[in-house]
Amino acid sequence: MRRILCLFMLFIAALSGAAEANEGKALFEQKCVKCHTLERALGKTKDLAAWRRTISRMSRYAEQAGDTITPEEGVKIAEYLVSRGKADEAGVEEKAVKKEIKQMMEIEKHEMFDFKKVRVDQFVEPEVCEGCHSAQFKEWSGSMHSKAFADPVWRAATKLFFKDAVTSGEILEMKACVKCHTPLGFRSYSITSPGDDYTKLTALPAQGIFCNWCHNISEVKHLGDGGYEVEPGGGDEDPATMLGPFKDSDSPYHPTKYSELHTKSEFCGLCHNVSHAANGLPIEQTYTEWKNSPYNTGDPETTVHCQDCHMRQRPGIPATGKTERPDNPGKACDMGPDRDHIWTHYFVGANSFVTKLLGSEMHAQMAVERLQNAADLELIRNITYNKSEISDFSVKIINSGAGHYLPTGLTEVRQMWLHVNITDGAGTVLYRSGDMDENGTIDQTALIYHTELGNKDGEPVINVAKADRILYDMRIPPKGYVIQHFPLYIPDNAVSPLRIEVTLKYRSASQSLANTLLGDNAPEIPVIDMVSIAEEIKF
Repeated sequence: MRRILCLFMLFIAALSGAAEANEGKALFEQKCVKCHTLERALGKTKDLAAWRRTISRMSRYAEQAGDTITPEEGVKIAEYLVSRGKADEAGVEEKAVKKEIKQMMEIEKHEMFDFKKVRVDQFVEPEVCEGCHSAQFKEWSGSMHSKAFADPVWRAATKLFFKDAVTSGEILEMKACVKCHTPLGFRSYSITSPGDDYTKLTALPAQGIFCNWCHNISEVKHLGDGGYEVEPGGGDEDPATMLGPFKDSDSPYHPTKYSELHTKSEFCGLCHNVSHAANGLPIEQTYTEWKNSPYNTGDPETTVHCQDCHMRQRPGIPATGKTERPDNPGKACDMGPDRDHIWTHYFVGANSFVTKLLGSEMHAQMAVERLQNAADLELIRNITYNKSEISDFSVKIINSGAGHYLPTGLTEVRQMWLHVNITDGAGTVLYRSGDMDENGTIDQTALIYHTELGNKDGEPVINVAKADRILYDMRIPPKGYVIQHFPLYIPDNAVSPLRIEVTLKYRSASQSLANTLLGDNAPEIPVIDMVSIAEEIKF
């Protein structure tokens, strides 16, 4: 293939004269639209040699699409494209980047900045990947990975928290938020903190966690807090080796290599374990929660990795710890072989709010399906129930489907609680707990399953930058449970039987926090009914 390419380039170099601009334009519009939109090419500025290399590579795709681009046609197309504008003088952007790196290195000495610096133009845009991996692109494009930087709640929260950050440690922690949510932006020094203008970040790093980034992670330095290195290539013209789960992958566009790391929970743990950058306080410990769980048996044959749930899920198949997790037959590449299982790339977790807010009803529904297959409830009765007596009952909340704690992630923001309604045989309400008022505030009788952070003075805080300790942690471990007790008084005029209805509810954040971050016109945070039970008790 390389020899053919060399001969092709020599043939192009030997051609003399220029093609007519209108002929080159016609060929461009006729040939190139079969593999991608014309806008994708028209939006780029390259010199003649670069366009020749691109067209030489694209000619192979044209053959797979049932068409051909002859060397002579390639020359005409390249000359048309370069006639639309000359490439910018080399070195201007590089000098600007070097200047910014020098400035940053003078102030950033923390180990958080111990990584290889990269350039945006070393990476391939997801839309290029779509050309061969259309199914994976569609799954990813509505995922929380793709929205990691676009997420309006995250943006508003980091802006607010950064504004209140005073000490160097607090500022450092806020920089860590940007490091994880736009890793290319941070490691290319395109953006360094929430104090920067988010709207000015260029398109590729603004796509958050994208294809070329994950599939270039080549070195583990430590688990958590983005402790890895990437091995980038030369962008569209010279893509890097793509690492993935198949040993027999082959691509005409980029080198491929099998990576065992990409098949294990440790890969997810590179980002989904977060500690405070300054004081080391464990803030998000999803990987550690899995590592210490029954899902991690230590036996490769029986261990259930993160990917076994989160990358088997698709619409209608939640693939949790309490459901079947069937293989997903298909193709990893549109032109590739049929495979027994293809890992999915929906990555929704439990976020039905942001996924829907940013336009994907499908991903939002998948988050609901995951939540509704994560837990079970069991009613525990007392021995007897009599009128005019105080008795009680209990509810056992079982984490039967999540490989981590319920809830997990940024758990000082998450809310999970029981809604309880007890009526007698006449429909009279005897007890209620877990209702919300017109402002979306949960009543104070409900126990919220989450964590609460505290500052150095022991005062509750929501700002992670100021977190110094964990004041409270009420959550449910994987395959574990908690038992919540409820007193019950049956009045003398009550009518048998009692009806006890219990629902486990969840939302990604409180409505008051959403209003603070997004303003008075903030959308309503959806409340998901995870699981319900209803039983009658005679007395």
